[in-house]
Amino acid sequence: MKGESVTLKKKKTWLAVLSTAAILSAGLVNDPLPAHAANAAETVQLRTVIQNMQGNVQWNPRTKQVDIRAEGLNASLQVGSGKATINGSSVTLDSSTYLANGKTYISAKTFSLLQDVVLKAQNKTGFELAASFQMPGNKAEIAASTPDGNRLLVTEADLGSISVLDIADLKQVRVLKTISFHDLSPAAEVTSVTVSKDGQYGLAVLRTGDTDLNANKGLLAVVDLSTYNTVKTYELGIGPDSIALSPDGQQAVIAIEDEELNKEADEIDYVNATRPGSIMIVSFPGGDVLQGEVTDIPVSLAEVPGAIYPHDPQPEYVAISPDSTTAAVTLQENNVIALVDLRTKQLSHVFSLGTTSHPADVKDDGVVRFTDALTARYEPDGIAFSADGQYVLTANEGDLGKNEFKDGVKAGGRNIAVWNLQGQRIYDSQNLIDEATAKVGLYPEDRSPNKGSEVENVTIADVDGVTMAAVASERADAILFFNLDNPAEPNYLGLLPTAGESPEGIHKIQGRSVFVSADESTGTLSFFAKEGL
Repeated sequence: MKGESVTLKKKKTWLAVLSTAAILSAGLVNDPLPAHAANAAETVQLRTVIQNMQGNVQWNPRTKQVDIRAEGLNASLQVGSGKATINGSSVTLDSSTYLANGKTYISAKTFSLLQDVVLKAQNKTGFELAASFQMPGNKAEIAASTPDGNRLLVTEADLGSISVLDIADLKQVRVLKTISFHDLSPAAEVTSVTVSKDGQYGLAVLRTGDTDLNANKGLLAVVDLSTYNTVKTYELGIGPDSIALSPDGQQAVIAIEDEELNKEADEIDYVNATRPGSIMIVSFPGGDVLQGEVTDIPVSLAEVPGAIYPHDPQPEYVAISPDSTTAAVTLQENNVIALVDLRTKQLSHVFSLGTTSHPADVKDDGVVRFTDALTARYEPDGIAFSADGQYVLTANEGDLGKNEFKDGVKAGGRNIAVWNLQGQRIYDSQNLIDEATAKVGLYPEDRSPNKGSEVENVTIADVDGVTMAAVASERADAILFFNLDNPAEPNYLGLLPTAGESPEGIHKIQGRSVFVSADESTGTLSFFAKEGL
């Protein structure tokens, strides 16, 4: 999928925010628009969308020409004409630019054309969206690949299943088998998955219907990838979330969140929570996943300054160091990272992350301006180790309410950050991600009061000798790439839109220069490969 088919199809929601209908509702146009301009899905106000991309618009009333300047874009449009000059080239548009009530309007397709030019200009990643695949069950959250890079395991959440895909040819992706776990629990929900080091087994983490009233234990299901049968299960704690397997294949670390969700209210009563989560290790002697030994590690935050709900740690996401000796676990709601020594199976260090302060847009007013002062807790979701194992990089999504404690401190840093293993912050991307998504027309303005682009997840991998981080922005529907050859100073390379919406998981395919995002809202897989391959 390339060009217009991606940006035009995916950005209807974004366009609606910036379209004629939204502009009318925001009071930016005082007079009614003519009938042909009233379809928000087809028409957008030029000045608003370009300025929201942090660009400039110049109007010449004598010649009725509009000149546009944005990052990577130099364009001129003539009112009443179906032609435009874009970066020095004459282009035929699908419809004419027109005036209504003193405002200039263009079609959604024309905006998509301008947006594609900007996207191409800023893309210094070396990657492109090479393919996409729509999951038959319309569910996709976390993905993991086999060592040969030819198969992909994808979690399907509340469908209670994983699907195994043939991805040898990205243009002909197909489902080999869907494996249901409803025989293990009628309420099975798959939260994470990984693959054994030898590639023979998939390891799927299941919730079994836990709520605030039902303390149902979770399961680790081991699936034989030759027969697609579940051949072993391990009992876990309540409400397991993320799993990571150590590079040596001998330890699986699982975040036991136990979030005590009241399903009727769709809320968690953090203050009165009574079931603290934990971190579990399943050790596999010699890498044999059928002979695991389970260790449960309690997480006490009583002595951690800055922990928000110390009685309720709620471990969220797991990463393991390249040398297989240390696990790093985010405790998102507590704004804390816990480090586990995998040799002793004990906590080695637990530290709070504090707050970040930087410019942001915190108003949902149809106008993207990064001029507000934001102070926010990081509250990371995804986490990854640097290639040298000396740092962790966090994707600072945020999870608590907009102003949980009525102190003006918001949830979610809207950024990535790098921390050393002593808990010192080494790098903070500040407002880079929100601004980067805005410059290409992907920033979700309606989310400005609540976590902005919402930085969900991150993975770090070697790509042809270069260490790269791929960062999933859930609300902007984009993957941002950073060069991490110096992990203390990430170098931003650009972004690519996902084919689907709400990337939840981001994974590098083993043995291949390919990343895949699992786009949760649409159940889509987006494959990003080196350009020209």
